Amino acid sequence: MLLEGKKALVTGARRSIGRGIAQSLAEAGCDVGINDVERDADAETTLDLVREAGREAAYFDADISSAEAVSRMLEAFMERFGRVDILVNNPYASENRPFLEITEAIWDRTLDVCLKGYFLCSQAAARNMAERGEGGSIVSISSVHAQAVWANDTCYGTAKAGILRLTMSMACELAPLGIRCNAILPGYMDTDHVFGQPPPAPGSAPDRIHSFIPTHRYGTPEDIGRAVVFLCSPHAANVNGVSLPVDGGLLLTGVP
Repeated sequence: MLLEGKKALVTGARRSIGRGIAQSLAEAGCDVGINDVERDADAETTLDLVREAGREAAYFDADISSAEAVSRMLEAFMERFGRVDILVNNPYASENRPFLEITEAIWDRTLDVCLKGYFLCSQAAARNMAERGEGGSIVSISSVHAQAVWANDTCYGTAKAGILRLTMSMACELAPLGIRCNAILPGYMDTDHVFGQPPPAPGSAPDRIHSFIPTHRYGTPEDIGRAVVFLCSPHAANVNGVSLPVDGGLLLTGVP
């Protein structure tokens, strides 16, 4: 229970990687608030899984690209949990389009959610942490797309690269306040993997991508969640401003 009693907010958490992060934080002892743009069956499942781990859970709907919505979300989170110790930025919004087919609307929506939203949530949470004077941890989910180029990933890759630079600036400026900021770069993911089950066996994938990954398997939401727990824990007390690939070594190969 590395994080027993901590209060964590995970944005974009109703399913997939966000769910794995919420479950991992709950396993580590956190009460968890999950955010997304709608409260659907997926969101209810994530809330139930956090509660099954013996922790408190609450849902906060907000479009994080809106400063007003983020402010309301943090206010509601504070009313429910009293403080914020951990923020995990995770939302995803993008469309894969060739560069010459990217519209202004696609560009704006991707950057608004995947970069501006991370900034707004981080600033709001950090202000609360600073006022309380007990520090905290902010982890932002980037991607291997931040450091390697795929076809049709201009918007997404630009946002994910921006997250790394944002994390570096926050890590530098917020460290004197006891707030550590780090980023995680997932690689190819099996987002349907069931939490708590063994990871996919090496070479078990039906496609050729596995041959490019040194571990020969996709990552799982649990892999990302446990990396988040580490970065937020006392074991990472001197880890700050890091961009941590959790990609099975994919970036080492230079093959997208």
